[in-house]
Amino acid sequence: MRKLIWTVSMLCCVVMLVSVVQGAEKVKPEKYADSPLDFTFGGDFRWREVYFDNIPIVADPPGVTRGGANHFFRYRTRLWGGVQVEDNFAVKGRLVNEFRHFEHGQTRSWDAWDELVVDQLYVDVKGLFNDTFDLRLGRQDLIYGTGKVLLEGTPKDGSRTIYCDAVKMVYKGLDDTTIDILGIYNGPENELVLGSQDRDLTGWDPAYNDLTESGGGVYLKNKTSEDVPFEAYYFYKHESDWENRKGCTQPSANVNTFGARFMPKYAPVSINLELAGQFGDRGPEDQTGYMLDASVTDHLDGKTKPCVSLGLYYLSGDDPNTAKDEGWNPLWARWPQYSELYIYAFDAEGAGRWSNVNMPHIDFSLVPTDWLKTKLLVGYMFAPEKNGPGGGSERGFITTLRNDFTIKEGLFAKKDAVKGHVVLEFLDPGNYYNEDSVAGFARLELSYAFQ
Repeated sequence: MRKLIWTVSMLCCVVMLVSVVQGAEKVKPEKYADSPLDFTFGGDFRWREVYFDNIPIVADPPGVTRGGANHFFRYRTRLWGGVQVEDNFAVKGRLVNEFRHFEHGQTRSWDAWDELVVDQLYVDVKGLFNDTFDLRLGRQDLIYGTGKVLLEGTPKDGSRTIYCDAVKMVYKGLDDTTIDILGIYNGPENELVLGSQDRDLTGWDPAYNDLTESGGGVYLKNKTSEDVPFEAYYFYKHESDWENRKGCTQPSANVNTFGARFMPKYAPVSINLELAGQFGDRGPEDQTGYMLDASVTDHLDGKTKPCVSLGLYYLSGDDPNTAKDEGWNPLWARWPQYSELYIYAFDAEGAGRWSNVNMPHIDFSLVPTDWLKTKLLVGYMFAPEKNGPGGGSERGFITTLRNDFTIKEGLFAKKDAVKGHVVLEFLDPGNYYNEDSVAGFARLELSYAFQ
């Protein structure tokens, strides 16, 4: 009966979206005649089934994340709309609802329809000060580079939302260069919500941590050379003190991060090189850290658009024998990054806390047909600091396979699509852990989007 209820709920979501789309085709104006206003709207529905088991965590006695086998479903619906006034002023908002059902695992299911939250709500003002500045003010998604320092503002609700409450000013007064100036303030829960469930969005462990993440920075993008574009940035982040699940107060942190990213292109080869360093403090401890994300990709000839890439991802770790913390702080980048499976391996250290990782890897990608794209990553993960329960430096051998596919475009509207993906990942853990069972992760996603 419970499965039937959840299936019917999912079908209701799909029917609702289809009805909206069909209605939109009849009444949506492309642009009102003799009016400066341009209205747009759209939405999407995403269904996911997820299974994972045996993902090791840093724990003593040894253990695996979330009790071992987890099997659950996620149902996310989003609707957005906006209005453009001439070319220099716009307002956009987006609503999101997600509920979950667990077939097996320690986490409780979310009641349908859970809570309805404001996921985006911002104002765009362009062309300020003689067309040298653009301004975006409000709740917005912020993604920079490959997301190694800034992508995810709400890590504890997974991919339901990624927003930041922020101010973004873009300076355009230089040739081939833009400079983004950012201010961010993310509280522990969404205050713009209907039917609040008091969900923690920023915390580190399963408890409600009451952690506020704030700060900002400057991000420069330069394309003076088409063959060697580059980016440079500085971010400051403050993490307030917070209470863990044992009721102990953890000290606040202040982190300064400097970095640069270079993207040379020498056809058919492309390169990505990002380096960053950190300094600051966490309570009485000084904090330092550094990051390297590098890859060389050869875009081979062929109808299937084959690519092969060699890469290295390195994040410094905390040396337990010193009085300071040398571990990399992932800032606003607590998301799966290179692995949907391995993000769960950080559960005992902090939700999505990528740190103390050295991963050389090789990647392959193919486009066998116009509706399918395949990506394969094979890597071996090390720990720069041997601070795991197994005492060794080998995190393990990891393999990830992702297939993205398009089922149908233009199904009910000119701009809609039914898409999906299948993700399979495996980790054979090394002597960094005391677990030796092979970990597995699988996900099936189907989605429908229209605009």
